[in-house]
Amino acid sequence: MADISFEALTRWYGDSPQHRVLDGISGHIRAGEFVVVVGRSGSGKSTLLNLLGGLDLPSRGTVRIDGADLATLSDRALTGLRRARMGFVFQAYNLIPTLSVGDNLRLPLSLNGIAERDQVSEWLARVGLEGREAAWPDELSGGEQQRVAIARALIHEPEFILADEPTGNLDLDNAERVIALLDGLCRESGRTLIMVTHAREVVGLADQLLTIREGRLVEADEDVAPGAAASADAPEPDAPEPSGDNTSADSADAQTDSTPTRPGGGVTHPAMMRKGSSS
Repeated sequence: MADISFEALTRWYGDSPQHRVLDGISGHIRAGEFVVVVGRSGSGKSTLLNLLGGLDLPSRGTVRIDGADLATLSDRALTGLRRARMGFVFQAYNLIPTLSVGDNLRLPLSLNGIAERDQVSEWLARVGLEGREAAWPDELSGGEQQRVAIARALIHEPEFILADEPTGNLDLDNAERVIALLDGLCRESGRTLIMVTHAREVVGLADQLLTIREGRLVEADEDVAPGAAASADAPEPDAPEPSGDNTSADSADAQTDSTPTRPGGGVTHPAMMRKGSSS
């Protein structure tokens, strides 16, 4: 298990470096920690998560895993790191619409060369979706799609779990189930969990609470009240969340062959055809 460190991390978009989403932030995340990132909407939380996961690259500064600066890795090496060692949960689900629920979960297993046993049915049961393996994503509710996305992010047992508002579209019962699942996985197997959230009840579970204000990251002390962390000032707008149409984050980039968005550029994800017909 490895630590993640980031130093002088800065991100701006376009040709306006004076308008920074993140402005020179530094920090250290130890292996096995549950880290919660809070701040007002548009404060840069998702941008930070994308940089830590290698889905985006900084305009300035470094993100290091195992001592390696992610910006110096080749596209092949960075894709391999994301695919094998990271699991991503996005606000927009990013399920592949042309694959069934079961095939969405099989994708990270296949790409990582992991033999399929009963993982698909086991993980669907763990997120409360028993028997939905043959369903198509568009046949599910938003909350059900999010639970499938969470199962897909975890099924290959990644070292790092990066979750952007994973319970934002879930009812209370399912939100509690998902938080307990993520927290339990972190505690029991020593995996690192980095979660962006507005849910104050999650803050009490965190080993490290980070607050973003005006593009700057502040490591909160243990005695900081959750409400205080959530009252960050409204800073520069976040970068658009990676979409399934033209970025590496589509359908959990860690399980695809696409590359991260380099500053000033983008990539196109290959189209995928639905296999067979819906039954």
